[in-house]
Amino acid sequence: MTAPALALLAIWALAPDYAAKVVKIKPIDSYPARAEVAGVTIALDPYATDEKTFTAFDVKDLNSRGYHPVHVIIRNEGRDSVTIRTRNIVLVTADGRSLYATSAALVVQDVFKGGFADKSGSPFADFTRKELYNRRIEPGTTADGFLFFYIPKAKGIALAGAALTIPEVVDDATRQLIGAFTIPLDPALAPSK
Repeated sequence: MTAPALALLAIWALAPDYAAKVVKIKPIDSYPARAEVAGVTIALDPYATDEKTFTAFDVKDLNSRGYHPVHVIIRNEGRDSVTIRTRNIVLVTADGRSLYATSAALVVQDVFKGGFADKSGSPFADFTRKELYNRRIEPGTTADGFLFFYIPKAKGIALAGAALTIPEVVDDATRQLIGAFTIPLDPALAPSK
C-alpha cells in the first residue's frame, strides 16, 4: 500500500463516526416562508445557525464554516405532475449578491476533507441523500431537499434579508412554467412566538 493510501486509511480510521439524522417535514402551511402558485406550494426552512443545522446534519459548525442550508419543501396540489429544476435556483442576499447552491458532494469534500467520501453511512451519503435535486412531483405529494449556500465570514445571520428565487417549476402536461417563486427567508428567521 502506498504512503498516501496509508495516510488516508489512518485518517479514516481515526475520524469520528457520523450519525445520519432524520429531518421531519411539518404540514406545509406551518412554514412561515412560503409561496403558492397554481396549486404548487413551496416552503423554505432556513437552517441559519450552527445549532439548528446540527439537528439535520452531524456537523457542529457547518454555518461557521460558511455553509448555510435551506430546506425546500414542495407540495403539489395541482392536477398534473410538476418537475422542479434546481440548476437555476438563486439566493439573493441582503446585500444584493446572487448565489447558486453548492453541491452536497463539494460541501462534504470541503468540510470532511474527503475522509468519508465513499463510506456507507457517511456524511457523503447523508448530505447527498438530503440534497434537493431535479425531480418530478406527482399530484397530491410532497417532495423536499436541502440547498447549501456558501456565504463565508458573514456577520450575524447570513441568511437574514435574503430571498430564494426558484424560476423553473414545470407543469409536465402543458410544459409551461409555473411561477417563478421568490420567497423571502425573513419570516422563517423571526423568533417563534
